[in-house]
Amino acid sequence: MTHTILTFITAVKQEQVGNLGEMLGQIGKNPETNAWVPFRSLKQLHFASFVLHKAPGYGAYLVFENNFDGTLEDYLPDLYSQACTGLHQIYSCCQDYSVASATDRHGMLNYLRAHVVRPNAYHIGNTGRTAERVLMEKTLRNALEQQADSLVRNGQATSDQAVLANLQQFVRSDPQWSWVPGAGPRETFPEKLVAWAKLIVTGVAAVVLSPIWLIPVLLLLLVLRYKESTDPVQTDSADSDKVQQLMDEENRTGSVQNHMASITNVKPGWLRRATLWVVLWTVNLLARARATHGSLSGIPSIHFAHWSIIDNGRRLLFLSNFDGSWENYLDDFIDKAAIGLTGVWSNTVNFPRTYFLIFGGAADGPRFKAVARNSQTVTNAWYSAYWDLTVQGIDNSSSIREDLLNSLDSTAASAMLRRL
Repeated sequence: MTHTILTFITAVKQEQVGNLGEMLGQIGKNPETNAWVPFRSLKQLHFASFVLHKAPGYGAYLVFENNFDGTLEDYLPDLYSQACTGLHQIYSCCQDYSVASATDRHGMLNYLRAHVVRPNAYHIGNTGRTAERVLMEKTLRNALEQQADSLVRNGQATSDQAVLANLQQFVRSDPQWSWVPGAGPRETFPEKLVAWAKLIVTGVAAVVLSPIWLIPVLLLLLVLRYKESTDPVQTDSADSDKVQQLMDEENRTGSVQNHMASITNVKPGWLRRATLWVVLWTVNLLARARATHGSLSGIPSIHFAHWSIIDNGRRLLFLSNFDGSWENYLDDFIDKAAIGLTGVWSNTVNFPRTYFLIFGGAADGPRFKAVARNSQTVTNAWYSAYWDLTVQGIDNSSSIREDLLNSLDSTAASAMLRRL
């Protein structure tokens, strides 16, 4: 299954910022079934968000995040059919929107296509599973848990293998579970092969061409080191009012997930822009080959995340849908992925002091968190198709489905039942 991660980014008319903010606020109160964009009706959709970002020198931008199954051309017709009236109202607040009415399907879809921003690097926590499959495997796991509990209450749980045999019969005898044996793998071998082939070819090419690029790169690294030693860094704490505003929107009742939106200014000059592009390209190459089993650099809590260089290289957009609190999320980054994190954000303004691109920086936890908070912007509306599931919980449900109908010895049967 192909997943697509992208945003639609549009400039907002200055006189419409207030109206758009009110509209997005109403969507945020009821993201699933609101009158503008009823996200729950979009069956291909995993996560979505609306962010109204205002920054001096740039005006107001609307960032519409979409993480979905299939391609853009698969998704757009459904988005239009479910939300054309609301989208027309929303984008009527934006610049260059000349669509006369919501019934102009061709005009609206062309406007959206023209404002697509693809990520420079992205991560998917639960690869190969559609939003529908995630929910189906959740339902299966809940049903199996209830069935196992019933066996225990009725004294029918004589052994783990007996319980497993009962659960297998429970699934085989009910047509609603007919999809279980044919759900398919999480990732196909050709997909993995292509990702690793790209990584290996890149590594070999780098070695072969090293006599050509090594000296220029070393010289550029020295220039970069000089810039690092003179770049201004943030030394004060994050703005307390902004932090409180962000915290008011986080840790939603009943949800185990959170959303983060950040837009940072890239340091001036072609060297920083080129370095950022190369770093993100490398991160994406590694992620496609190595980060396909639920974690990114050892961080097991990210559902969908991506970086996009926007505004002709002048700013960096980061959007993430993750499990747990913001504090724990940033602590994970600092403890497990500080080098990669520093490699990316050291190219942005006010980042903590960095050495040779990847050292220092995010390792300075307090200053890094202050910069992260100051660059973060409030998410006006956020949707998750499965807000009560963690990345690890989704993987666990998939493992149960994959093992359920297999012939398991007593040890494997006990291990599977403990996962219920």
